[in-house]
Amino acid sequence: RGLVQVAPFTANSVSSRVRLTLGPGECFSVGALLEQRPVTSAYLAAVDTFCYQLPIAVFTELMHRSPRFQDFATGYLASLLRDSRRLLKMQSASNASEEQAMNRALRSLLQRTPVTCSPETSIHDALRAMHDENVGSIVIVSENGTPAGIFTRHDALDRVALVKTDTGQPISDVMTSPPQVISADASAYDAALVMAAHGVRHLPVLEEGRVIGVVAEHDVFTLQRISIRQIHRTIDDASGHEALVQAAGDIRKLASNMVHQGFAAEQLTQIISALNDTLTRRILELERERHSISDIEWCWLAFGSEGRLEQTLASDQDNGIIFRVPDGASVDELRRRLLPFAKEVNHTLDACGYLFCIGENMASNPRWCLSLAEWGQQFARWIRDPEPQALLNATIFFDFRALFGTEDLAETLRKHLLDLTRDNARFFRMMAEQALEIEPPLGILRDFVLEDHGQYAGTIDLKKRSARLFVDAARVIGLATAVAHTGTAARLRIGGARIHILPAECDAVVEAFYFIQLLRLRGGTGEAANHLDPATLNEVDRRILKECFRQARRMQTRVRLDYQL
Repeated sequence: RGLVQVAPFTANSVSSRVRLTLGPGECFSVGALLEQRPVTSAYLAAVDTFCYQLPIAVFTELMHRSPRFQDFATGYLASLLRDSRRLLKMQSASNASEEQAMNRALRSLLQRTPVTCSPETSIHDALRAMHDENVGSIVIVSENGTPAGIFTRHDALDRVALVKTDTGQPISDVMTSPPQVISADASAYDAALVMAAHGVRHLPVLEEGRVIGVVAEHDVFTLQRISIRQIHRTIDDASGHEALVQAAGDIRKLASNMVHQGFAAEQLTQIISALNDTLTRRILELERERHSISDIEWCWLAFGSEGRLEQTLASDQDNGIIFRVPDGASVDELRRRLLPFAKEVNHTLDACGYLFCIGENMASNPRWCLSLAEWGQQFARWIRDPEPQALLNATIFFDFRALFGTEDLAETLRKHLLDLTRDNARFFRMMAEQALEIEPPLGILRDFVLEDHGQYAGTIDLKKRSARLFVDAARVIGLATAVAHTGTAARLRIGGARIHILPAECDAVVEAFYFIQLLRLRGGTGEAANHLDPATLNEVDRRILKECFRQARRMQTRVRLDYQL
């Protein structure tokens, strides 16, 4: 019983600033015990306090003999990261309040019951209902209350007034069907993400399959003070490079604003990736019209961070093309026709700030503009007879995602990939070895290990020596457990559950990964964004970053044990 305050040591004394307070059922200092290091804080009794003193030998024996005690100890240490993030949010009350608002469940934003009608309702009557109720949309529902479609004021102009549609026709003739919908339990963040991904202004909100309201663009933007729709409109209306370059710049400005407003990194990277996807698809649409490829079945593939939906403001291009070869057609001839198209797309993306890949892992490279059969053969070479350097260069391709085109080509390739890797012990052992090549940049004295030469001496490489730790380990876990998702968080959460990693442990690792992603986003654009001088961090950020690297070390230990390395 009692309370224990944790205060950091300073050079000659104990700081008067309390980091956190421990209560009944908590332990200290578990981190120092697990990592066999001196304590870095003083533990002060705030009131009359009774503690159990446990010898290190007994603690170690309990860790080995009791999985439950081990989970408690490691889970407690992981919770320090969440405590530190909570303290960080408290330092910026305005940012925290905005983020809290964006985390609200959508049901709390609904101001009224939805205006609905049946599919048989006339366009005239539907418009009259919208006018009388002063709403921007009407949801068309089936007899059982499920949404069949949605019709908005914008649709009234485009689909009725301008084309002189007979308003006596049923509303089902002009509604959007099926509509994009969202759960009442989803957050305003989630609504912003769906709006960004699909370019819609109104989302029917469902509870147990029934419509309970509609969340509109202004409901979300009132909270977050950003204009995703404006960016979408610029992209949708773009007919040339100038508008696309402007939209790309707007995406970066939006992302920068959201970073400084305290938005969570997971939702932020998803929104950035969704907008980047929209921009890339528009570029592909425009270039497709300028090239004679309409008779070819093809799909644009995203690799690396784009394939994982983890782009930052400093991401370069990693992409390719997969195409189908009809009977009697020439593979080389189809590739010859696709390459000029791919080259123009890559150049336009570069002009928009998504720089050329130094390793030329782009669709304009004939090596990565391949037929379905050729991609299958390439993956088979990497997996069945893995050679360390070739496998290292190939890892980003295991993160592929269909972005535009005939997506079933990519799904067929994914099934082939999972078939090749299933029960392939040699392949996974080599993947695990590569995931362990880079160690977390923590020294023996638990300070950061910095780059010691070159332009970025004295910094931590947040991409190659930080984020990569999580990405590589998650890739091993995801492929080994046949997770179809390519994102690091999804691989850890879904794959971790399949091999019985506790949810709390997975969540701690995911939080650590996204904190590092947040630091990269704070850095802005260019290669310098991936290099951090830890001296520029405040005390809370330094503490969180160290805990992130400890989470990476524990994850690597798990991989090492799983593959007996």
